[in-house]
Amino acid sequence: MNEQVKLSVFYPYPPEKVWLALTDCRILNAWMMKNDFEPRLGHKFKFESNSLPGITTIIHCEVLELTKPKRLTYTWQDNVTGEPSLVIWTLTSVEGGTQLQLKHQPRYATALIRNQNKALKNRSGLFLSQQPVANCDRQIPETSLFLLTARDELNSLLNPRDFKEQWDYRLNRKLPQALQQHIWKPVTKDSQ
Repeated sequence: MNEQVKLSVFYPYPPEKVWLALTDCRILNAWMMKNDFEPRLGHKFKFESNSLPGITTIIHCEVLELTKPKRLTYTWQDNVTGEPSLVIWTLTSVEGGTQLQLKHQPRYATALIRNQNKALKNRSGLFLSQQPVANCDRQIPETSLFLLTARDELNSLLNPRDFKEQWDYRLNRKLPQALQQHIWKPVTKDSQ
């Protein structure tokens, strides 16, 4: 994933109910993927999907920010691209419900490294894709070149538009269904 995904969706439920859909592992399982999420800072968890026969996608995550019921942030690193990214959920109370914003930022870990120390002298700790091309044969073991090439080919197959469409489908189709099935009544003028 090379491009940032930004989506904003309205739900006719109060922020506390939408928050529950983002932080309860059973409800997450219904609209997102199988998971072992816990709403706890520093908790390392994973999403697991078997959407294609014989292929299991595992996404490793860690909770970085938890401000109930306003903001949830976690890392996201799948086993296909291996590129770390950041998922940020922001919930805003609006008339009649909640406006949920998703930001999925790519290259999260690389940005962290650059921000922590802009004058890095030892580049061996960077991700393989950040290695200087001229020194690639000296810095990456020969067996890793095959793995790097295979990963780059997989990355080229993953279209960022498809990634955005997956999020769009989850937020506009799957999450509303989960809210209806697992959460109580929508916000109405009588319930406010």
